[in-house]
Amino acid sequence: MLELLMWGSWIILGVYSSWFFFKAKTFQPLTLEDLALTWKLHKKQRECKASRIHSLLTKNDEVVGFRCDCGYEFLQKRLITQKMPVYTHANKVPLIFSKVSSPQLETHTRALGLQYSCIERV
Repeated sequence: MLELLMWGSWIILGVYSSWFFFKAKTFQPLTLEDLALTWKLHKKQRECKASRIHSLLTKNDEVVGFRCDCGYEFLQKRLITQKMPVYTHANKVPLIFSKVSSPQLETHTRALGLQYSCIERV
């Protein structure tokens, strides 16, 4: 009986470990460039006629996705075991709400073609 319990525990540990390493995901914050590029790709691939993003989806005060006026919803996810990318360039600032109103991000957003008027609500 004890041997069956031991084998069952090992099997459960193996299944959980493989799930954790290969399937478990967490949300990845979006930069302004990623947000603009993903929205433009969505509009082009799905031939979306929406003129603005309906709302930004957040998790822990960071933007992780968006919802379009057409109903499309995008969430940026990554595997838990993957490392987070390091932003080495000064212009690649993660989009955090405490920094949204800064003039640097406003000019950077305009250069990407995604203005704050394209986002209906946060």
